[in-house]
Amino acid sequence: MSTPPTPPAPHPTHDRTGLLLAIGSAALFSLKAVVVKLGLADGLTVETLMSWRMLLALPVYLVVGLAAFRRGPASPARHIAAAAGLGVLSYYVCTWLDFSGMRYISAQLERLILFTYPALTAVLAWVMLGERFTRRHAASLGLSYAGVLLVFGAEAGAAGPHAALGVTLVFAAALLFALYVVLAKPVIKTLGSKRFTCVAMVAATAAILTHRAALHLAAAPGESAVWISPAALGYGAVLAVFCTVLPSFMLSEAIARIGAGRTSAAGNIGPVVTAGAAVFVLHEPFGPAQAGGLVLITLGVGMLARRRA
Repeated sequence: MSTPPTPPAPHPTHDRTGLLLAIGSAALFSLKAVVVKLGLADGLTVETLMSWRMLLALPVYLVVGLAAFRRGPASPARHIAAAAGLGVLSYYVCTWLDFSGMRYISAQLERLILFTYPALTAVLAWVMLGERFTRRHAASLGLSYAGVLLVFGAEAGAAGPHAALGVTLVFAAALLFALYVVLAKPVIKTLGSKRFTCVAMVAATAAILTHRAALHLAAAPGESAVWISPAALGYGAVLAVFCTVLPSFMLSEAIARIGAGRTSAAGNIGPVVTAGAAVFVLHEPFGPAQAGGLVLITLGVGMLARRRA
């Protein structure tokens, strides 16, 4: 019997490009917290920032989605409905909780809390799907939340009486996003990543705009000027292009080139980028507690990323 041919080794340039794309996508996603904090400081509401982000990103996902649905067999309606529901959960509910929490805590703490979602995903996969929960998972969870508590302890006094509310809102966003990851896996496998992503984004945009319209009906007349202000359009465009569309496609290409495990490991740079931008742009403090929390959470998440395929 002949030995099957050995697949060719990946070209170094192919690998290097994939790694750069993974790092770039993590960095751009991480800058979202800083952009949102700047928008809130300029008097924009959470709903305005969310609406413009999704509205300006929507044409891209519509074009990609229509092309994806024209190719291949038709998708069952129940799978499309599941993708729509998961999109509302992730890109609407989770985003609203996350953006709302940022009104009360620093961008650094917000990013550290969200960065713990892989450990939460492992717990939910164990509870809901019966997947193994090992000592490595437990250690990752412990290190991650030790880091969050360290930073929260340093911020609690300076952040004001609502710091705990901010942490609770962002933690709820991380927990629901972990639930989204667990529930989305079989739907993505059935629909394909492009169809799933585009359906999810369109459904979430519809939910966000409905929310914004309801608030608009109850708002004072002067608030309409804020909705169409240059600041709202500017922050929305930055969030849509640089913190949503570009990194989402960069992430997909990185996974295709270097695999999910190495892409996830490269994502460890995210909190570092957020911390740097928060210090230099938002003038947030960065002391021993923030540095210690960053190290603990990066180590914790790195324990999970290291053995992924």
